[in-house]
Amino acid sequence: MLYNKLTYYICISNRELEKILKLNTGKFLRNIHALCAFTLAEVLITLGIIGVVAAMTMPSLVNDHRNKQYVVAFKKLYSNFSNAIIMFKADQGCDGIDISSCIEAMGYGDNNCNAFAEVAKKMKYVKMAPDGANAAGWVADASYNYYGDKVSNGYGMVNRTGVGCFYGLPDGMVLNVDVDPNGFKVFVDTNGRKGPNRMGKDVHTFTVGCGSASADKVAACIATGKDIFPFVHESFPSQITKGLCTMGSFLDDTCDQDNMFPNVSGGASPSAYILINDKLPDYREIASRVSGFKP
Repeated sequence: MLYNKLTYYICISNRELEKILKLNTGKFLRNIHALCAFTLAEVLITLGIIGVVAAMTMPSLVNDHRNKQYVVAFKKLYSNFSNAIIMFKADQGCDGIDISSCIEAMGYGDNNCNAFAEVAKKMKYVKMAPDGANAAGWVADASYNYYGDKVSNGYGMVNRTGVGCFYGLPDGMVLNVDVDPNGFKVFVDTNGRKGPNRMGKDVHTFTVGCGSASADKVAACIATGKDIFPFVHESFPSQITKGLCTMGSFLDDTCDQDNMFPNVSGGASPSAYILINDKLPDYREIASRVSGFKP
């Protein structure tokens, strides 16, 4: 009979199946197996629980992933920039001495974009503009300081109101450079027009060379043996330097490079913090402890 070769599945318990088999000797029921699935209500409850857990964990996971991207981008930029400075010094024949001497020897003077162009070439820049207005198509519309406040003064910031020499790199990073006769003050946005355009996340700053240091600090600066310092220069407006360790404070040894809190003596050093800890400062923790700081 055809029934002998077929297996039938019904949703009943094993105990119920045993009762049926005892009461029925027909060959048709010998091949019946119990196969019970979840009910619709159980499926909906399970999906609901999964949805709640996802809603609770996904924002944190997305934020962590985004923060890791900021760190990777900054460290890539820092490596690229450091190598460009080394090659620039080699070309200028001033290995082993402060880079300020190299810059001054070129004789370009103040606010001459051609001076930094020699460094930007090593970074393979693809765009250049004399100010933010001329770079409006590839820079952010606005920038934010470390506290998360919108910066209205364009001096030093990487946005369309910015004052300085702008350079666009092949990977979308943008640099704004204030050229001094013997040094560079650099701001960089590691993802260009994309947000958040905030200091310490995708916006960072360097002081290059000891020439821009005050006269009483030049010797201390040269003694470090460094050309690149991940600190904002104190000459920038207070709304930009707010809460940050400045180049002057660093040379005075009054700021901690491993500090992320802007309300402590000397200020925060978010760029140096990333280089030391391989992670962003915890903006949520800072906001919980510092009044006016946005997470």
